[in-house]
Amino acid sequence: MQPAAKRGRPQEADPRRIARVALGLFERHGFDRVTMGEIAEAASVSRRTLFRLFPSKSDLVWDGLDEVRDVVRQRAAALAGAELRVAGVLREFAEPFLRRLDAPEAAELARKRLRLLAAAPALLNHPPLREIEALIATTMAGRTSSGVTPPRWSRTLWWRRRSPR
Repeated sequence: MQPAAKRGRPQEADPRRIARVALGLFERHGFDRVTMGEIAEAASVSRRTLFRLFPSKSDLVWDGLDEVRDVVRQRAAALAGAELRVAGVLREFAEPFLRRLDAPEAAELARKRLRLLAAAPALLNHPPLREIEALIATTMAGRTSSGVTPPRWSRTLWWRRRSPR
């Protein structure tokens, strides 16, 4: 005899869990080699649900980036008239995120993402990440630290440069 089918609304998919499953697959097999179908299967969700939550594979890597962008927006607005030098502005942006890394799970997730970014630098072209970069650059514009002009923020930032051949 077959078990009775479950009735009612299907169980809600947990986007954070799905993103962690995807990161694990990317870590083991490489970002480019993993398909959305494989992620859906490993996370026990339908492809439709996966695409509804994460329209692209890079969205899985950057899960939670919208929240970071919101914090950066708030910080940028608060710093608009502040008399801070470059180092002070950078500290204001970095501190809330660095404090989160005290939690072992958050630190491990950050390490996984950094390893993945090193292997697939194209992930740095994610639109919310670019928006965060622009917010920080705008906030930094015109500030000096010890008479040094702040760096010109562009697509050739130090973490995007290719290593020497």
